[in-house]
Amino acid sequence: MRAEWIFSLYEEIPAPSLVVIGLPDVGLVGPIATSHLVKQWGLRNIGYVDSPSIPPVILFHESSPLLPIRVYGGYKGNDFVLVIHSDVAIPPQAIHELSSFLVSTLLEKKAGRLFLLGGIAVQDRLNIQTPKTYAASIDPEALKYARSKGIDPIQEGYIGGIYAQIIKEAFKNRLNVLALLAECFLNYPDPGASASTLQAFSKLTGKDVDVKQLIEQEEEIRLKLRELMKRTMESMKGTGKEYEYTIPALYV
Repeated sequence: MRAEWIFSLYEEIPAPSLVVIGLPDVGLVGPIATSHLVKQWGLRNIGYVDSPSIPPVILFHESSPLLPIRVYGGYKGNDFVLVIHSDVAIPPQAIHELSSFLVSTLLEKKAGRLFLLGGIAVQDRLNIQTPKTYAASIDPEALKYARSKGIDPIQEGYIGGIYAQIIKEAFKNRLNVLALLAECFLNYPDPGASASTLQAFSKLTGKDVDVKQLIEQEEEIRLKLRELMKRTMESMKGTGKEYEYTIPALYV
């Protein structure tokens, strides 16, 4: 039996919108980035995504209840920006359905550009002062544009987990998506990597994102998010993330 997914909005959104997704994964790069983006741009909570497949939890902020997967929106310049942010790790059994649901919903809403903000775990992250962000897409023109802005495409290897499935669903449904993946720690929250993805996002959209506060509060953010990182690591088992350390047979 398929779980029922709900994408509920409190208001109508204009089309096409600029969509940004930040879901828990390695280094919590995505949700740290989208949380910062929401605050920086003053986006408002305009909806939520829910399903029996996600953990039965509810958040409270300043005494107000918040669902764990929220939708934020607002204008940045002439563009309406839609941000999908999650404060809970996505269970492995929910990845396929959530990915398919998000892609079909965004197509229905006539979304414009879709950006996935995330990370790629690297073993020598401690020795990297400024993490590099790579681009991954099904659209050659999107990769060409990213390269023109100084963002190199991923040349070889795997992407695993929720973002890989969203890219697969986008490929099957002809939805243009660009993933921005920064070098990051595997099992530590990595605000520095989040800052790098946001800087790359800024280059591609021409919209300013100030990441100074994110870098200055790096250690504080790590401490606050260590429990979510622990839950995310547990959820990533069996999601395909282990393939990211494998050389595909195609390249042997």
